[in-house]
Amino acid sequence: MKKLISLLLACCMLLSLSAAFAEDKVELTAFQYALENQNTDFNGLWFFDEVVEPKTNTHVTFQMVKDADWATNSNLMFAVPEQMPDMIIRHAVDVEEYGVSQGLLLPLDEYLTEEIMPNYVSRLHINNAGDSIPASDGKTYYIGFLMAQNVNHTGTWYVNQKELDKLGKAVPATIGEVTELLRAMKADGIKWPFSASYTQFGPETIWNQFASFGVPENTYYYFIDADNKVQFTCAQDGWRACVEWLHQLYEEELMDPESLTQDSNLWANKVNDGEVGYFCYLRLINTAIKAENVENFKSILPPAADGFKPCVSQILEVPEAGAYLTSNCKDPVAALKWIDAQLETETMMVSLNGKVGEQIVLNDEGKYEVIDIPADNGLYQFVPVTMGQFFAPGDYYTSIYQMAPHRVERYEDSKWYAEAGVLEPKSFQYLRDLSKMSNDDATEAADIYTELQKLVEESFADFVRNGVTDEKWNNFLEQAKAIGCERYIELYQTAYDAYLAK
Repeated sequence: MKKLISLLLACCMLLSLSAAFAEDKVELTAFQYALENQNTDFNGLWFFDEVVEPKTNTHVTFQMVKDADWATNSNLMFAVPEQMPDMIIRHAVDVEEYGVSQGLLLPLDEYLTEEIMPNYVSRLHINNAGDSIPASDGKTYYIGFLMAQNVNHTGTWYVNQKELDKLGKAVPATIGEVTELLRAMKADGIKWPFSASYTQFGPETIWNQFASFGVPENTYYYFIDADNKVQFTCAQDGWRACVEWLHQLYEEELMDPESLTQDSNLWANKVNDGEVGYFCYLRLINTAIKAENVENFKSILPPAADGFKPCVSQILEVPEAGAYLTSNCKDPVAALKWIDAQLETETMMVSLNGKVGEQIVLNDEGKYEVIDIPADNGLYQFVPVTMGQFFAPGDYYTSIYQMAPHRVERYEDSKWYAEAGVLEPKSFQYLRDLSKMSNDDATEAADIYTELQKLVEESFADFVRNGVTDEKWNNFLEQAKAIGCERYIELYQTAYDAYLAK
């Protein structure tokens, strides 16, 4: 009887310990951004289930949201604060509106300690990486995402070298030569000689074409000129000249008409099906372009339109948003420890490149080196890649990482663009990330932008499809002024002047 009682007591103790351990597991939810061509659900992903969760005893349930649905879904999410998830991951939301004004994002400053986030805190000041993160109220509302690798532009121009050789043509250096090449490609059976996506800002988006006409287009409709003056992109002569050229391509059926509507996934399918001969994109290796198609294309400098010097939108290697905690977060400490666990050096490298010994190794120099790149975005089947957490300022990254071939490819194109002098004088990110407005000014600018965006997108599509007349153009500019484009530029000029004064 004593033995039986002892056995029963032992069983009870084990059950109690098991129950206690189960109770200790933290359950969190995340609103997770996903690329259009990223079809893997992070729920059940090897990286989170077998690498991160055992380290933190925290389980995260993801709601995957594609780029095209992000704006609508995030607005609905913030509309019902009590139902917000614990975290928002890998996409920017309006910090001034939802953090500073409404208090729906949690300020993180008190949690940025060596005890809670040792990996992140140790790198935050390398290369002044954290300087752009605080909002206008001086508080921090997100954990940064940074992959510094000496890249200075988004879209690179590509042409089908196989088709060039077949047609006996040289690499086009002007828009006139591009037009003639597209006509020759069309006659040779290329369905859509030029194609692009209509994502707001990305390497394959149609908006990149403005660069050939001297306008460094970005999704915010502003840029800084050589005299440190903020300008409205849509009022530039080159902006009108570009939409007139695109209309010409549209009329001659040299441009894929779905460039005004399609996402990056549909665009990539057309490239892989041999339907496209000229486009902009991030790089060739390790992208949505299949390996057997990569050798058909080569990168080129952006061709110059007559009377204009190419001006490519320049990017700075400053942190993007890695993760936000909402004011609804059940356990901020557990959430931040879960994020920081992913920033441990080897774990972080695995999340981007794959398993040690299979996709990456630690080489003789003590640096992580990629040895295998799964085809067709295969990495996303078991690691989050760029949709996970990563924070590597330049000096730190170069000390731990031997650049992979696809990174070298990107770096070489960036170096080429810089040496060729085709980048804008100052990156738009000086306005977006480094120049901080007051909350009132930021709200005013955001309200104007919302109306401007609607006008610009509707007008752009109409100009490309139906052409531009003086009457339509002047009406467009008058509507932009009525919305407040001049005030919009003034607000950013004031913020930028204050930044320069510092």
